Amino acid sequence: MEKNKTGKYFKYAIGEIVLVVIGILIALSINNWNQKRIEKKQIRNIYIRIVQDLNNTASEIESDIKNMDIIYPLMQNILNGDIERDSLLSSNDYFRKYHFTLGSPDIQINETGMRLLESKIELDYELNTELTEALSKLYSEKLFELEVDAKFVGDNLERLTNHIVEEGVLVDYLVKNDRTKYVNMIFEDVTYKNYFHIFSVSYDIYKNSLIEFKADGEVLIDRIKAEYNLE
Repeated sequence: MEKNKTGKYFKYAIGEIVLVVIGILIALSINNWNQKRIEKKQIRNIYIRIVQDLNNTASEIESDIKNMDIIYPLMQNILNGDIERDSLLSSNDYFRKYHFTLGSPDIQINETGMRLLESKIELDYELNTELTEALSKLYSEKLFELEVDAKFVGDNLERLTNHIVEEGVLVDYLVKNDRTKYVNMIFEDVTYKNYFHIFSVSYDIYKNSLIEFKADGEVLIDRIKAEYNLE
């Protein structure tokens, strides 16, 4: 101050402050860039997981549809009376083939990838796109419809099997190895036929819902692969 250098020191201090601020801004920019890069990689990995989930679901559905396509015509044979009473009584293989129509597929839809994506969207709504909305629709509306149809099948199957148990035919079949009552019920029991008809209808509805869910999922797989350049 004695040598009248106050202005020079003041300019030097301002210069230092400016350099510090610039350094901080550069560091923040680098950090933001790095965070966005990490975020982008995380989102890509989530979509990879969604594709894996949908592929696994599609494979499981495809396998079960093949079995359902075999079983459903057998159901129609029972309903139309296009089965041989004598063969049901004498042939174990023939009887088992029709007895195995009393069942339904147990398909587990893996939602892990979608739930991870939803968590990301909750933190950053800008991640919500037409693709995420289409996925959300599949995993909410379509999956809900699928679960309703699956429950419909399960409820009808339970009612049918309860009737079979109540009629006491399983005791003869399982304990005495006598299928006579069981076979007679198939041909003569009106209640059994009604329950079986409703069960077969719900079974076919569920099969078509599975086919639709698989098809919608495959469309989304193609969209994800195109958008994120996945193999």
